[in-house]
Amino acid sequence: MKASRIRQPSIRLLLLSAIGLLLVVIMVIGTIALMTLHSAEDRLATFHDQTLIEVSDALELSGSASELATSAPFLMTLSPSFQLESEAAEILQTLEHIQKLGGGDPDVAMPLARIHAAIDDLVRAMAPQVKYAATLALIDQDLERLQRRFRTLAQASAASPQERQAWSSLQQLVMAATGALRSRELIKVGEHQSNYRRIRQEIDADPPRYVNAALAEVEGAVRNRGDLFSLRYSELAAKLDAENALFRIRTEVAQVNAHALQKVTDAKVRLQASRERTTTSLTFAKAVIVVLTVISMIVAAMSALFVSRYVTANLHRITDVMRRLAAGDLKARLSKKSSSSDEIGQLSEAFRKFRSNALRLERKTREVWQRNELFITVFQNISDGVAVLSPTGQILAENGRVRELLRLEPARENGRLTLHELIGRSAFKRRANENDRAGFGEYADASGHVLEVRQSSLPDGGSVWLFSETTERKRIDERLEEIRRVESLGKVTGEVAHDFGNILSTISGNLHMLEGELSPKASVLRARINDAVELGVSLIERLLAFARKQHLEPQQTDIAAIAEGMEDLLSMALPETVALSIACDDGPMFARIDPGQLESAILNLCVNAGQAIPDRGEIEIGVARQADGRIALSVRDDGCGMDMDTLRQAAEPFFTARSDGEGTGLGLSMVHGFVHQSGGSIRIDSTPGQGTCVTLLFPEQAGPCRQQPLPSHQEQVLVVDDDVKSARAITLLMKDLGYSVVTAHSYNEALLQVRSDRPLSAVITDLQLDDGHSGWSLVQEALETHQDCRVVAVSGHLPEKDPVSNAFRDRFAKLPKPVTAEDLGRHLGIGPPNP
Repeated sequence: MKASRIRQPSIRLLLLSAIGLLLVVIMVIGTIALMTLHSAEDRLATFHDQTLIEVSDALELSGSASELATSAPFLMTLSPSFQLESEAAEILQTLEHIQKLGGGDPDVAMPLARIHAAIDDLVRAMAPQVKYAATLALIDQDLERLQRRFRTLAQASAASPQERQAWSSLQQLVMAATGALRSRELIKVGEHQSNYRRIRQEIDADPPRYVNAALAEVEGAVRNRGDLFSLRYSELAAKLDAENALFRIRTEVAQVNAHALQKVTDAKVRLQASRERTTTSLTFAKAVIVVLTVISMIVAAMSALFVSRYVTANLHRITDVMRRLAAGDLKARLSKKSSSSDEIGQLSEAFRKFRSNALRLERKTREVWQRNELFITVFQNISDGVAVLSPTGQILAENGRVRELLRLEPARENGRLTLHELIGRSAFKRRANENDRAGFGEYADASGHVLEVRQSSLPDGGSVWLFSETTERKRIDERLEEIRRVESLGKVTGEVAHDFGNILSTISGNLHMLEGELSPKASVLRARINDAVELGVSLIERLLAFARKQHLEPQQTDIAAIAEGMEDLLSMALPETVALSIACDDGPMFARIDPGQLESAILNLCVNAGQAIPDRGEIEIGVARQADGRIALSVRDDGCGMDMDTLRQAAEPFFTARSDGEGTGLGLSMVHGFVHQSGGSIRIDSTPGQGTCVTLLFPEQAGPCRQQPLPSHQEQVLVVDDDVKSARAITLLMKDLGYSVVTAHSYNEALLQVRSDRPLSAVITDLQLDDGHSGWSLVQEALETHQDCRVVAVSGHLPEKDPVSNAFRDRFAKLPKPVTAEDLGRHLGIGPPNP
């Protein structure tokens, strides 16, 4: 059994082998065709290029030679010597070009050398022709003139027969010379020369005197410019030499043309041979391709026969049983177990396992139905709302709690809604939350109910949404968050107050120096600066009070006087488009509160009111007695107002409703803290679009308390502060109090002054010194070293507890920055200086 499985190949292997064989055959066919075509193409290209070059060179060689043969006879027609030399030079250039085309071939070089020699002979022969022609032309003119005269004399009627005979003989003599001049053949020239000599001898036998003179003229015409017959002989001989040279040129050109023709013929023969070789290669390639194609067709046919008879038949049998099983016939099974180990056998085995799994699945289905019933029970009775959404966002299923939590009526419509449409029908709106993230959100309605919505994605792209009622938990969380923000505010205000205190100390010190100025403008500026400094001091004290619950310094304060006295400061703080009016009941209205904090509260409320007025508006400040024995300070504006949600958060620290994102959100929360610490209460009434009214209520007191002035004295004091401006301001205050001041700007310098033998009546030191040093060690050192020394620790961030107050209660005090002369004098046991 195992041996048969090993020997039997799988269908996959058989099909892959057949396909692989077909691919190999196709690749071989393609390779052979490609190689054959490429080789044929290379050969054809090579022979084509070579043939074209040879034929082109041969044709150019033949053309140049023919041009040479055509140009050579033209040399015989040129008369001026310079034209002859120029044309000869051009012909020689053509000859050189032919030599380059010949490429040193001996079959071309020898004819070209002979052509060159023939051209030289032709030029030499034709060179004197111009001179010969000119001389013979002059002789011809002289003979023609003599011929006409002798003819005229011979035909004269008055002459005697002997005279006419003599003139006729002279005329024949001239005609013999003219015949030699105009003859084209050397033999004719010789015959005319013989006639000339014969006639000359006949005339010389017994010539009359007038004949001798005429005969002398004839001889002069024939001999004076050179011997007529010799010149004619030379001219005709040169022409014969030129014609001979021209014949040689044509002969050699014909040989060159024959060579070019032979090269063209050879190229045709090689091209024909190459074509025959290429045809043979292509024929062989075609035969191989046909054979391989037949093999591939046989393999394909065998593969198709195998698939149709074995694979398809078994697949039909298995498919039929699968259909019966899918129709619910659990008794459907294969007739017999396949013994093959190929894919058909594996498929049959897989079907048997599938059938057994289908039977098990039938049993599992019943269990799933039971679980679905349990899920439906949980889905409908869970306290949270659950909604299942499709990938497109439509609600596929929801329990009754979804609409109950959204305060909607139960579903009655048949169509499917999206979750956003369902929430849109409710009064709930999504609100921004710093914890917002994907799959989580919060919705709230106007009544304050809060729903927490969570989303979980499903594998098919849908999602499950869970709605939970979190109203009570959110209220608890918001309260805890408010507590945390108040704690954070406490950490921030300490740092701000310290730096702000240094600045105000400098302003306060310089303001003290201005007290000696007597000009009216200086008095007004000093009053305004003093008001701003006192307001800054009260703001720092209130920040510290809010941050550390520091004990405030309330005193009996006339609220109406404070409100009326701030009119100038408030006018500067408010925009010019906002009108300010202050209305107070008659008589002073005292309450035991901190006046600086009251001023800061009024300023904050007015600034907030001015920011709430978008264009032009009015702010009214009112102070009135209530029937219940309290004093009511109200600040009313006609600005944009606040809605219920904003009004509910208005007193929270860091909350701001400004649309530009500016503001710290601390103003109203600080007013709220100040009022409650002073034993009062605050009420805020606001209507969107109409305005806001903030009312502060304080218990009324009977009357003011008076402070007794303290005496002053002069002693030596040490001022320690690493801030130079703050140290200078405190130094000026101490000098005005009558002290001799020593200033130290570093911890080490101050420590040297404390440990010196110089007696110190007082030490005023900042608690935060250079290089991270603390002023507490310096305070401890001064109190222990100088027994009668008073020490004042100043800082913009004073702690509630310190390490020296219990041990040195009588000689130690703490003051917040900025310090004033009154505060220092009070804690040092002296009164303020006289103005």
